[in-house]
Amino acid sequence: MTPDTLHLANCFEFFKTLDDNEVDYIFTSPPYNRKRNDKYDLFNDNSSDYYETLHTLFLESLRVARKTAFINIMRSYYNSVEVCQIIGEFAASISEIFIWHKKNPLPTGGGAINNAYEFVIAIGERPKSNNTYTKNHLTTSVARPIGGHRPVMKTEVAEFFIENFTQQGELIYDPFMGTGTTALVCKKLGRRYLGTEIIPEYHAVSIDRVHQVQQALFR
Repeated sequence: MTPDTLHLANCFEFFKTLDDNEVDYIFTSPPYNRKRNDKYDLFNDNSSDYYETLHTLFLESLRVARKTAFINIMRSYYNSVEVCQIIGEFAASISEIFIWHKKNPLPTGGGAINNAYEFVIAIGERPKSNNTYTKNHLTTSVARPIGGHRPVMKTEVAEFFIENFTQQGELIYDPFMGTGTTALVCKKLGRRYLGTEIIPEYHAVSIDRVHQVQQALFR
């Protein structure tokens, strides 16, 4: 395993190549399983067994991360049962739950409740902040789409977790790299990164975004 690399790979196959405690942290946001396929142009967000996807992700994250895994999950109409099942099953491993409040969520109609928050579930070692006063919630706007990928991780969210709870030089793995936000934040903050992304076009975008950050840092 070589740090500071982004792999075009299925994360569940890549996990098998990693030893126990091989990375310091995991920070990731798996697909939502929204069924309607309205978030990605190139990925089918309609899992036949979303519970198994989350179950394997949680198990492997606990095995591979030496300290803490931060897993961003949005509970919705489409995945509520699976998300609640996972929280219950891994209750003993959950060391903190953060709330990410979104100032500008997509509006809903027909009297439905607008989903304006997501969870970031910390499993493993209890996260300890680098600062003296860190709340377990944060508020940002929603990120803009990039290259046909709409649920882009907001840079400020990745910065909140990586800057507050990790140290320079530590290795952070993002199994669902998407368009590379975790990697570019690690680059800016002096952390090492490792990422996997299964869609070639999104993988190419992530490499380009990290390259742009690297060029800006060395100007």
